[in-house]
Amino acid sequence: MLISILFTSFLFACNKNSNDNNSHELSGQYAGTFNRTGMDTAQISIFFKGDGRFGGTGGPLDYPSICGGHFQLNGNNLAVDDSCIWTANFDWTLIFDGNYSINFTGEKSVRIWRTNGNVTDEYLLFKLTR
Repeated sequence: MLISILFTSFLFACNKNSNDNNSHELSGQYAGTFNRTGMDTAQISIFFKGDGRFGGTGGPLDYPSICGGHFQLNGNNLAVDDSCIWTANFDWTLIFDGNYSINFTGEKSVRIWRTNGNVTDEYLLFKLTR
Protein backbone atom coordinates (compact mmCIF):
# COMPACT_ATOMS: atom_id res chain seq x y z
CA MET A 1 0.00 0.00 0.00
CA LEU A 2 2.78 2.43 0.93
CA ILE A 3 4.59 1.69 -2.33
CA SER A 4 1.39 2.38 -4.28
CA ILE A 5 0.94 5.76 -2.57
CA LEU A 6 4.57 6.72 -3.17
CA PHE A 7 4.37 5.68 -6.82
CA THR A 8 1.19 7.71 -7.37
CA SER A 9 2.73 10.75 -5.66
CA PHE A 10 5.80 10.39 -7.87
CA LEU A 11 3.68 10.32 -11.03
CA PHE A 12 1.80 13.50 -10.04
CA ALA A 13 5.07 15.25 -9.16
CA CYS A 14 6.65 14.30 -12.48
CA ASN A 15 3.57 15.38 -14.40
CA LYS A 16 3.49 18.77 -12.66
CA ASN A 17 7.18 19.43 -13.29
CA SER A 18 6.84 18.38 -16.91
CA ASN A 19 4.05 20.91 -17.48
CA ASP A 20 5.99 23.65 -15.72
CA ASN A 21 8.97 23.12 -18.03
CA ASN A 22 6.96 22.99 -21.25
CA SER A 23 4.54 25.85 -20.77
CA HIS A 24 5.21 29.43 -19.82
CA GLU A 25 2.73 31.93 -18.70
CA LEU A 26 2.91 34.98 -20.92
CA SER A 27 0.34 37.03 -19.04
CA GLY A 28 1.68 40.12 -17.33
CA GLN A 29 3.11 43.57 -17.92
CA TYR A 30 6.36 43.79 -19.89
CA ALA A 31 8.81 46.55 -20.75
CA GLY A 32 11.70 46.32 -23.13
CA THR A 33 13.00 47.19 -26.54
CA PHE A 34 12.10 46.78 -30.19
CA ASN A 35 14.65 46.65 -32.98
CA ARG A 36 14.37 46.16 -36.71
CA THR A 37 17.52 45.07 -38.55
CA GLY A 38 19.60 48.12 -39.44
CA MET A 39 17.38 50.60 -37.59
CA ASP A 40 17.19 52.24 -34.18
CA THR A 41 16.11 50.60 -30.93
CA ALA A 42 12.90 51.86 -29.29
CA GLN A 43 11.56 51.49 -25.74
CA ILE A 44 8.18 49.72 -25.62
CA SER A 45 5.68 48.24 -23.18
CA ILE A 46 3.19 45.42 -23.71
CA PHE A 47 0.71 43.69 -21.42
CA PHE A 48 -0.64 40.23 -22.11
CA LYS A 49 -3.82 39.25 -20.26
CA GLY A 50 -4.72 35.69 -19.32
CA ASP A 51 -7.88 35.90 -21.44
CA GLY A 52 -5.85 36.27 -24.66
CA ARG A 53 -5.96 40.06 -25.00
CA PHE A 54 -2.96 42.36 -25.29
CA GLY A 55 -2.26 46.08 -25.38
CA GLY A 56 0.76 48.28 -25.36
CA THR A 57 2.66 51.29 -26.55
CA GLY A 58 5.42 51.52 -29.07
CA GLY A 59 8.13 54.05 -29.62
CA PRO A 60 7.89 57.47 -31.24
CA LEU A 61 6.46 57.82 -34.75
CA ASP A 62 4.82 54.36 -34.60
CA TYR A 63 8.18 52.58 -34.38
CA PRO A 64 6.87 49.98 -33.69
CA SER A 65 3.08 50.32 -33.76
CA ILE A 66 1.57 48.58 -30.74
CA CYS A 67 -2.08 49.09 -29.86
CA GLY A 68 -4.23 46.15 -28.80
CA GLY A 69 -6.07 43.03 -29.80
CA HIS A 70 -5.83 39.32 -29.21
CA PHE A 71 -2.99 36.82 -29.08
CA GLN A 72 -2.62 33.06 -28.98
CA LEU A 73 0.47 31.26 -27.68
CA ASN A 74 1.09 27.79 -29.11
CA GLY A 75 4.46 26.35 -28.12
CA ASN A 76 7.16 28.55 -29.66
CA ASN A 77 4.67 30.40 -31.87
CA LEU A 78 2.80 33.58 -31.01
CA ALA A 79 -0.11 34.66 -33.21
CA VAL A 80 -1.04 38.32 -32.72
CA ASP A 81 -4.24 39.85 -34.09
CA ASP A 82 -4.19 43.65 -33.83
CA SER A 83 -7.72 45.07 -33.75
CA CYS A 84 -6.93 48.80 -33.89
CA ILE A 85 -7.67 51.20 -36.72
CA TRP A 86 -4.52 52.69 -38.20
CA THR A 87 -3.96 55.64 -40.52
CA ALA A 88 -2.02 55.20 -43.75
CA ASN A 89 0.83 57.60 -42.94
CA PHE A 90 3.46 55.09 -41.75
CA ASP A 91 5.00 51.69 -42.52
CA TRP A 92 2.28 49.12 -41.69
CA THR A 93 4.89 46.35 -41.44
CA LEU A 94 5.77 47.92 -38.08
CA ILE A 95 2.37 46.98 -36.59
CA PHE A 96 2.63 44.31 -33.87
CA ASP A 97 0.44 41.85 -35.78
CA GLY A 98 0.84 38.46 -37.39
CA ASN A 99 2.90 35.39 -36.56
CA TYR A 100 6.04 35.50 -34.43
CA SER A 101 8.51 33.10 -32.88
CA ILE A 102 8.78 33.30 -29.10
CA ASN A 103 11.44 32.13 -26.68
CA PHE A 104 11.29 32.46 -22.92
CA THR A 105 14.89 33.45 -22.18
CA GLY A 106 14.55 33.47 -18.41
CA GLU A 107 12.02 33.40 -15.62
CA LYS A 108 10.97 36.98 -16.38
CA SER A 109 12.24 37.64 -19.89
CA VAL A 110 11.03 36.78 -23.36
CA ARG A 111 12.21 37.27 -26.94
CA ILE A 112 9.59 37.68 -29.67
CA TRP A 113 10.74 37.95 -33.28
CA ARG A 114 9.98 37.36 -36.94
CA THR A 115 12.16 37.46 -40.00
CA ASN A 116 11.10 38.51 -43.48
CA GLY A 117 13.95 38.19 -45.95
CA ASN A 118 16.96 39.98 -44.47
CA VAL A 119 14.87 41.98 -41.98
CA THR A 120 14.20 40.81 -38.42
CA ASP A 121 11.82 42.53 -36.02
CA GLU A 122 12.82 41.70 -32.46
CA TYR A 123 11.07 42.45 -29.17
CA LEU A 124 13.17 41.84 -26.03
CA LEU A 125 10.82 42.05 -23.06
CA PHE A 126 11.22 41.84 -19.29
CA LYS A 127 8.28 41.08 -17.05
CA LEU A 128 7.54 43.77 -14.51
CA THR A 129 6.72 42.67 -10.98
CA ARG A 130 4.32 44.34 -8.62
